[in-house]
Amino acid sequence: MTSENTLAGITFSKQFPSAVEPLRGTFVAEQVLATRSRVEWAVIAPVPWVPRVLAPLLKRPFVKGADTLKGIRVERPRYPVLPRRLLYTRVAPAMAQFATPAFRRVSHDLSPAFVHAHGIYPSGSAARRLCATTGIPLVISVHGSDLYTNLSGTSWASEVRRTLSAAAEIVCVSNALARDVVALADADPRRVTVVPNTFDTTRFQLLDRKRGERLRLVSVGRLVPEKGFDLLIEGVARLREAGEGVSLSLIGSGPQHSALQQLADRLGVAADVELKGSQSGEELLASFADADIFVSSSKREGFGVAILEALATGLPVVATRVGGPEDFVGPDDGVLVAGDDVEALAEGIFALANRLDSMDPAAISARAHLAFNPEAIAVRLCEVYDRAVERASIGGGE
Repeated sequence: MTSENTLAGITFSKQFPSAVEPLRGTFVAEQVLATRSRVEWAVIAPVPWVPRVLAPLLKRPFVKGADTLKGIRVERPRYPVLPRRLLYTRVAPAMAQFATPAFRRVSHDLSPAFVHAHGIYPSGSAARRLCATTGIPLVISVHGSDLYTNLSGTSWASEVRRTLSAAAEIVCVSNALARDVVALADADPRRVTVVPNTFDTTRFQLLDRKRGERLRLVSVGRLVPEKGFDLLIEGVARLREAGEGVSLSLIGSGPQHSALQQLADRLGVAADVELKGSQSGEELLASFADADIFVSSSKREGFGVAILEALATGLPVVATRVGGPEDFVGPDDGVLVAGDDVEALAEGIFALANRLDSMDPAAISARAHLAFNPEAIAVRLCEVYDRAVERASIGGGE
């Protein structure tokens, strides 16, 4: 621990990068790295149990039991889980049970002042069980889908409310999400704080780009229905029908890959839509540099780290008004449009394309770096940790 550290903490999250899944939960890793000058961290990142020999056949990653992230200890206990959310109410208890040895080891070595769990269920729920045996205060970050998806069933919703009620502090990544945590999950508003995500400011910096003959769109995300990529492809088709020269680079992987490719074929825009798969590092930056507009077509978005990363490179944005983007996509950064509306999405892209020459990429980048740099977010997170520890010291009182 450096002399500046005043707290020790455990990050508990099933979303966390590993050698075989380097893009998984990078938003959690960025928060850990941002606060490491103030907090001595250890990470417990539970992973679904998969036999090593069967992992390739099942197309599931095999993650080893422990490693480090830039010198930070990372334990990866394996827990049993069934596909398609079968017996889903048993996942958190199983995760807690199988993570107990790692939790005890880390607690013995570190004497943590708090635990920060990312995601209400199952990670937050498992961490609640572990903290209940020790009296360590629990901080829970709510990122979006962990709230909305888990409110869809009665037993799941009950577990969400129970877990949030046990938290000393609740961190939401956007104002819209904070309102919904209170309204939909009965969270105590006095314990809810908005702290947005941060990003790697050393990687995502202002990029030089030149306009091409066609309008070049780029979007990033997992290929799942919630991201609304079908609407974006339909929007491209409408722009083409209106005589606009346009191309779309769609970056990401997921179960909708084939369906999205078939949609592009059916709409006659297969030559204009390229599904590039997952990208990171220089490859992703090259895709950002080779674009005129970043588009987020999500039907619901807790925050939108990819949007922030695009803005940080000076790329104007069209985003749906579905939660997180309203907090940081202003009129000088791009256009917000109604969610789940192809016509609104196409009109928003067209409107922003017509004023690209008046946009200031350097100013767009500077705003993103000023508001969301790791140092600024770290200050806000550490204030939350301090409150959680103080609350525990006075027995959970006000």
